[in-house]
Amino acid sequence: MSSADESRRLAEIYDRVSDFQLAGGKRLVERLGLEEGARVLDVGCGTGRLARWIAERVGPTGSVVGIDPLEDWISVARSHASAVQFEVGRAEDLGAFEDASFDLVCLSSVLHWVADKARALAEIRRVLRPGGRVGLTTLPQELSHAGTIALVLKPLLQRPPYAEHIDRSGARRACTSTELVSLVLESRLELVELHITPTVSRHESGEDFVAFAEASAGGSLLAMVPEPLRASLRAELVAAFEAQRGPDGVVVRGWEVLVVAART
Repeated sequence: MSSADESRRLAEIYDRVSDFQLAGGKRLVERLGLEEGARVLDVGCGTGRLARWIAERVGPTGSVVGIDPLEDWISVARSHASAVQFEVGRAEDLGAFEDASFDLVCLSSVLHWVADKARALAEIRRVLRPGGRVGLTTLPQELSHAGTIALVLKPLLQRPPYAEHIDRSGARRACTSTELVSLVLESRLELVELHITPTVSRHESGEDFVAFAEASAGGSLLAMVPEPLRASLRAELVAAFEAQRGPDGVVVRGWEVLVVAART
């Protein structure tokens, strides 16, 4: 399968299996005081499920734009009939949008993928109207080793043949909750809410969870090892998560930090 075909396949899988992340996105948006007629920007919109849900709530007098850097995710988003405008774009460059053009901006489970977080927050502040709000959820780096994924993955990566071939240059760029607060304040946004909460997702099998994780990571889940080792690492991951399966399926626990900030 070509890389283009694989990217499209992952986008279509994500569109089907992202209920857990959609639920988290809804909880985030509800913290923002979403109202009918609002102008909303969904940064890192993926295949557009959350953006379409937002569009239903802002109604015909509102507007929603979703951007994502992955072209195939945007292609799948556009394949669903909706009033949302979907565009390929990155959080660090919102130059396509005018100053003060949105009431709300959301980044649901996105910021840990953004390389230049300070630039992204500065751009978000620019496109927010005075009094507008941004809501984001991300991974708190200080708790990154406490979740199920890390506890399962770490022993595998410490063994041959993976240990001597690990490349983390493409890994998620999570920051600590303290660093996140500093970034928000340095961007001249006013911190309104900060919550660190446990997360729980349930999957029918180890295969189901790994497929979800691959899709939600845009295909980068196994990129820490060279191509020839990825199939074996994937098989070992499936087996390791399958070994965790109980009466409720494969239960994956982690942590999330939620921030709401406002442009004053």
